[in-house]
Amino acid sequence: MNENHALVSIIVPVYGTENYLPTCIESLQKQTYPHLEIILVDDQSPDNCPAICDAYAEKDARIKVIHQKNKGVSGARNTGMDAATGEFITFVDSDDELYPQAIEFLLRDAVDYQADVVSASKKTGQSGQAAQNSSETDAPTIFRDEEPMLLSLAGDRNTYSACAKLFKASFLQDVRFEEGKNIHEDGFFLFQCYIKKPILVQHDVYIYQYNTREGSGSRENFSDKYLSMLYFCEKKKEIISKHYSQYIKQAYDMEVRTNLQLLQVLCRTSDKKYRKLQKQCIKTVRRLHKYHHPVNGHLKMLGRMVVCGLYPLYKKAVRIKYYR
Repeated sequence: MNENHALVSIIVPVYGTENYLPTCIESLQKQTYPHLEIILVDDQSPDNCPAICDAYAEKDARIKVIHQKNKGVSGARNTGMDAATGEFITFVDSDDELYPQAIEFLLRDAVDYQADVVSASKKTGQSGQAAQNSSETDAPTIFRDEEPMLLSLAGDRNTYSACAKLFKASFLQDVRFEEGKNIHEDGFFLFQCYIKKPILVQHDVYIYQYNTREGSGSRENFSDKYLSMLYFCEKKKEIISKHYSQYIKQAYDMEVRTNLQLLQVLCRTSDKKYRKLQKQCIKTVRRLHKYHHPVNGHLKMLGRMVVCGLYPLYKKAVRIKYYR
């Protein structure tokens, strides 16, 4: 494959980001690699995003716009995947940005290592203040066979988001995002990829800027949508139990971590209807805690507090600090 001529499809789900969308699109137009298909999927955005998409498409033949009834980010991404004609696919959220050499860098790794998936790093910042690429001199890490799946079960930081990655399009023919869920849907999409035993190249280089903005949901109230965390956890565990039972302990570790993460989010509510869920999460953590391999110090501490019956104290402290 000639990396100088491969077409790369960039899929951008668009909804409610009119103040960020122009910067996002322009970051794609400024890529040093020119052979791009930029697919903007307007998911019935209620603001000026549809007009912005059309205006950019009129000036750049590489940009394709799809207007559809609202399906959520997963539905928009699936629409983009169905329309993509590139040999490679990448995803960018419409309030984020790609660094200028992002596609060139990802594609180079994909070709050099014959990779099915290339994963790089994201950096948090503010729109219009994208940092420069970090050093490209460090060698990437290559994962094969069942190693990518085990990374996902272990909660590796690069297995949560579909962004800052490049996928071989043929590899994604039978993989789609599950619609109707919008918490941990990226992680399950990647898990579906990784059980296919891909060649995964993981390169610790910043190529993607995740922009922080008001209303992003970091402090929003707890709602039923967070139940999808347990839904996807159970689906992963079922797959492991059926096809990879030798890794059931790793699945239990994932289950503990997921329940602890949900307990963290439950601190946002005092609604009595979630008390049963809270008790269920605590029971699961206590039952499976011996399998837990914490990915950070905070989850390690929280796990111990839950086992010792101190979660109510933890929740009270968090609510006093953040949710008064």
